[in-house]
Amino acid sequence: MGTLHQGAKNAVEVCMGIKPGEHVLIVTDKSTITIGEALRHAAHRVTTHVEMHVLEDYGNRPMPSLPKEIERAIPKADVTFWATESRKGELETLRRPFMKTALKYARHGHMPSVKRRLMEEGMCSDYRQIAKLTEKLYENVKDAEKLEVKNPAGTNLQAELNPDWKWVKSDGIYHEKGRWGNLPEGELFTAVAELNGHIVIDELGDWFSDKYGCLTRPESDSNTPVHADIENSRVNLATLDCDNSQLRKELTEYLKTDENSNKAGEFALPTNVELLMKPLIGNLLQDEKARVHLAFGSPYPDETGADWRSETHVDGLLKKCSVWVDGKQIMEADRYLI
Repeated sequence: MGTLHQGAKNAVEVCMGIKPGEHVLIVTDKSTITIGEALRHAAHRVTTHVEMHVLEDYGNRPMPSLPKEIERAIPKADVTFWATESRKGELETLRRPFMKTALKYARHGHMPSVKRRLMEEGMCSDYRQIAKLTEKLYENVKDAEKLEVKNPAGTNLQAELNPDWKWVKSDGIYHEKGRWGNLPEGELFTAVAELNGHIVIDELGDWFSDKYGCLTRPESDSNTPVHADIENSRVNLATLDCDNSQLRKELTEYLKTDENSNKAGEFALPTNVELLMKPLIGNLLQDEKARVHLAFGSPYPDETGADWRSETHVDGLLKKCSVWVDGKQIMEADRYLI
């Protein structure tokens, strides 16, 4: 484990490659302001042009739209960071509009629901080693036509891939305008053309991560995974089940947000070398870099080339996965075999 300031230095100097004279824009909030300050301090060591905004200075959360003061600051930035707590509804009203504009002008480090522990663990990883594993894995899957995923909890998924849709290397090295990633980083993802089977979710993304954390902790009373059947790439909502009735209700509503909110989008393989065999911490921003995950909603069409969209995106993280690519096993119980 490293320190908050080491993690911020890694984010600024290694991941985003900030150079003297560049303009840096940091958006944070009261919950994550210590991280925002650490990023500002690390950026100031490289360049004098650093601007930071705290969301609550412009209104109450959740916010219905991006504050005009922040919107006006984006075009002059070379590098942007979004380091805030995730709130219900703000993916559509804040985070996505900010990123859409930022990527026209800058490279972006996205850090929704980042916590100090993530800065001390995942952000202190060796991103050069992550890049090497990501590239090696890419070479093994880039031409794949089919994927199969299983785990002891009951996940059994068969996916077909579209050869025209890309695998995207999210290795944490973002040095060109228009590139972005979720920090801490380390994954390789694509969009699935068709998915069928049964899924057992151990942790959810978006604002569910902050509210519910890890859903399966055998040592506690919170062992409440989400089960669902997936048919023709869509969650059969009639089969969605969880012992936590409130979570089941909220997730069902989320998956009805738009016509594609319940459609399987992103499929990702983890590549953060230093997190792969560590226990989950209940924060998806870090945990998704350590385990296989599947998202419902947006397939990140601008990156993958998928031909459909959704306003929502919720990851489902899966533990102890075994993965086959065109019949060749590349992972067993979360350990790579390549």
